[in-house]
Amino acid sequence: MKTALSASRRRPLAAAISGILAAGLLLGGTPAQAAHPSSSDALAKPTARADKQAPLIDASSADGERFRASGRLIGGLSSSTTCTATLVSATNPSPSAKALILTNGHCVRDTMKTNEVIVNEPAPHGWSFTPAYFHDNIAEHRTFPVRNVAYATMKDTDIAVLELQATYKDLAELRVAPRTVSADRPASGQALRAAHAPSVGVDPDEQFLRLSVCRVTASPVALHEHTWLWKDVARTDCLGVSGGSSGGPVTTADGNRLVALINTVSTPGYLGCGLGRPCEGSASGLAVPQDNTAYAIPVDAVASCLDSMGLQLDKSGCRLDPGEQVDVTSSGQETQSHTPHGPARWDAHITPVDTAQHKYAAFKSGPFGVVDCTDPLGYTRPRRLPADGLDYTHILPTRDNLYVLCVAGGPDDNAGRWGKSFHHPSYAFARVDNTPPTASPEINIEDSDADYWVRPLFLPWEITRYEIKYGPTTTTDCNDVDGYRPYRKVPVTLPKAGAPWTVCLVGYDNADNATPPANFAVPSES
Repeated sequence: MKTALSASRRRPLAAAISGILAAGLLLGGTPAQAAHPSSSDALAKPTARADKQAPLIDASSADGERFRASGRLIGGLSSSTTCTATLVSATNPSPSAKALILTNGHCVRDTMKTNEVIVNEPAPHGWSFTPAYFHDNIAEHRTFPVRNVAYATMKDTDIAVLELQATYKDLAELRVAPRTVSADRPASGQALRAAHAPSVGVDPDEQFLRLSVCRVTASPVALHEHTWLWKDVARTDCLGVSGGSSGGPVTTADGNRLVALINTVSTPGYLGCGLGRPCEGSASGLAVPQDNTAYAIPVDAVASCLDSMGLQLDKSGCRLDPGEQVDVTSSGQETQSHTPHGPARWDAHITPVDTAQHKYAAFKSGPFGVVDCTDPLGYTRPRRLPADGLDYTHILPTRDNLYVLCVAGGPDDNAGRWGKSFHHPSYAFARVDNTPPTASPEINIEDSDADYWVRPLFLPWEITRYEIKYGPTTTTDCNDVDGYRPYRKVPVTLPKAGAPWTVCLVGYDNADNATPPANFAVPSES
């Protein structure tokens, strides 16, 4: 069936996003938890907002005092993109030092690549931070411009440290004192408090800091979403997390220690694994979480790099990735294990960032969440790395799972002398998927004067494209492979004068696994 209707082929993950207004990370201002189809687009199955809203924090409450350092961040690629951020410092910062705020990396740019690290870049005009962002102290709100992106990445973690134009003394005049960042990580079963300012699915006059009292349900977990691979993540049952919550501080139950940041949530209405639907890695395959499962990124690596002068990537013991490893690009393909061209293969390209330090490259691979890329054990013997790079095209495993290719660059052919090369290796990933979609095709039928308009419903991430045929009911057989063609996101117009019609659909996932043919009567027999 799959071969007759459409030859299986490797499909980059990005291809699935075209034509679907997809949910994503917890950015506010852009619809992070809603899919609203346009008239020219194929419909995407509607998504739901968070089931329950967390209660607003009163400025004068104990939690209001605990979270005065947190507030609304305006940044990202749009002036309407909102996140949550927190004023932070090492112990006893200089009052005259530029103030630092901590948030998610995707609040800086949600298009960051798998291995991208940003260090010391000017912030775009219009970025700002408003601390003590409570619903009942609006007259006290004061906004501070963001001056610089000191650090941001979505490699291994989802962290950004931003520098304000204001100093710590300026913030202190508003009774806003910086939080210290804990060197501890959240542990399974640990009670938490999470402050965040959701803006998606929340009335405009209620988009202020809210409090989730929750617990860690598993830690650490390996988490994959879209093109990003995160490790040591905490799964939580925090409620009310939606767009705008990103970067919200997660503390211990007493509110004293900042241990993590809200990162992403499993969007209701989406299926499988993809943007807006993170999945956990394991030896047996990607695990799909329950709806509204919220995840938190530990901040202990940030703590290791702070001192009284600010963020210091060259500080002894600093564990943030400085962005100095080889550059690895790949399609992030989702593929069946066997394609018309033979066994599925890696499609990674590796180039040196520093031609003196990256004369050679070593490789190893394994299931996401299982393989430890920082362990030198298991890497291949180093291969010469030309200045224009080399391709890695080894055969992928055949078992369904997400696989990671670990790549480390070094100065010579003796990896035993490479030292820090394995501390922050680079990655490629590929998903092997031989399993047909768990969802069945769906359509929307609209009655329009003399015609019926028919649109298939995309069901991300189980059905991301369709093949379609249609005709008079008496002569149309959906089990006959002849006549199917790709659906191009243009509604099918069927004259009422020719009814009844039969519409046939075969849905495909990103790896080109097919559903059985689905038969729809137009007008609907219901």
